[in-house]
Amino acid sequence: MPWPAHGANPRALYEQCGLKPPDQYIDFSVNTNPYALPPSAWPTGEDWARWASEYPDPEAKALKEKVAERERIRPEQVLVTNGAVEAVYLLAAMFAGRRVGVLEPAFSEYRRASLAYDCEVTSLMAEESRGFLPDLDKAAAWVAECEAVFLCHPNNPTGTVLSKGDLHALIAAAHRAGTYIIVDEAFYPFWCGGFTAVRWLDRYPRLIVLRSLTKIYHLAGARLGYVAADETVIASLRKRQPPWSVSRVAQQLGLRFMEMESFAVWTKERIAAERERVFRSLPLNRYRVLPSAVNFYLLRPLSGRTMELFWHLLERGIVPRHTMNFPGLDGRYLRFAVKTQVENDQLLEALAGWDG
Repeated sequence: MPWPAHGANPRALYEQCGLKPPDQYIDFSVNTNPYALPPSAWPTGEDWARWASEYPDPEAKALKEKVAERERIRPEQVLVTNGAVEAVYLLAAMFAGRRVGVLEPAFSEYRRASLAYDCEVTSLMAEESRGFLPDLDKAAAWVAECEAVFLCHPNNPTGTVLSKGDLHALIAAAHRAGTYIIVDEAFYPFWCGGFTAVRWLDRYPRLIVLRSLTKIYHLAGARLGYVAADETVIASLRKRQPPWSVSRVAQQLGLRFMEMESFAVWTKERIAAERERVFRSLPLNRYRVLPSAVNFYLLRPLSGRTMELFWHLLERGIVPRHTMNFPGLDGRYLRFAVKTQVENDQLLEALAGWDG
């Protein structure tokens, strides 16, 4: 069957599976923040009406300066984008027709965007036996064979992270080889005790960092992200970006919510605690769950009957993310978001009730 390319569309998934959607379901395939911002944080109806009727600042100057201040870089090193995925496609356009590498398993849009711009795509597979972390010697040699490489960190869909030393070593290897390395940090805001590659931008001019404001602030409908990179890279991407790419609504929401640092910290800590509670509650004699640093994780039944579990959960209103279109996973695992305690308890009950 033609599997959906992404999660977060349960009704389409049920339709493609030939199942009638239940009256109520929980979408564990969407990995945005499960905790709502307080009502007082949202704009008034008058604000919405005004923002929707005004042209956006094509440079997103105020938001760019806010990002630069927070990241301690220069505004010229920032490009605000219509979600991080727009940045992926702008980068694919910049490297059109060249050899682009993808460290997999990874977000499918790196490959899709690169192929759309006639890039020659080569992948390095992080093996399951290594916990889906790459062999650094192989990775350094592979990076040298590419003109640009995509690295998702923390990684989607595995939730894995490299040590600071290993990530720096890989960026340094790319620098020595003259290769651009794109570090997608869309899920960095969910990583307790995490570190960012942004701190190395001034040392490595071919380092490009992507961020999303969609995930942590649950702004999937507004679409908001940014690129942090050398000024020459930003200028090249800016030439390729359509005018008014980032709406006035998205820019204003970004300015408003980026002030809510305590909410982001609270979310990160709450999700980490809930993730570990779920792991402790799983019947480990029946399921394997991979360690994760962020707000989602991979799980598979030890029996190997992953797709039977997938159908079982769908029929009970639990919507996992299939992994059929992640090279290196090929459907062996299901990905689950970390949700609220009540929602996670319903997942745990459904997993305990499966006879596989």
